[in-house]
Amino acid sequence: METLTLTDQQGLCIAELPDDYRVIGIDHSAPFVRKPTGQVMRIGQDGNLTAATTAAKDRFAGDQARHPGGGVHASTPYTSVVG
Repeated sequence: METLTLTDQQGLCIAELPDDYRVIGIDHSAPFVRKPTGQVMRIGQDGNLTAATTAAKDRFAGDQARHPGGGVHASTPYTSVVG
């Protein structure tokens, strides 16, 4: 199990996301969120949202198939993610 400590900017980005965004996992040094449209986005160290790589999308698509409706509300306040 991997522990990720978020940067202040990542934490602020998550706190400011709309309620219908879901934190769906982590990959290396970044949390990933799923938009209501299904698009997977990466939250960079600087707190900016960018489109996830194809490889990351594929990994999280597999997780979604195994755990439909999974993830946590993006508005959940926390500074570290274990996954």
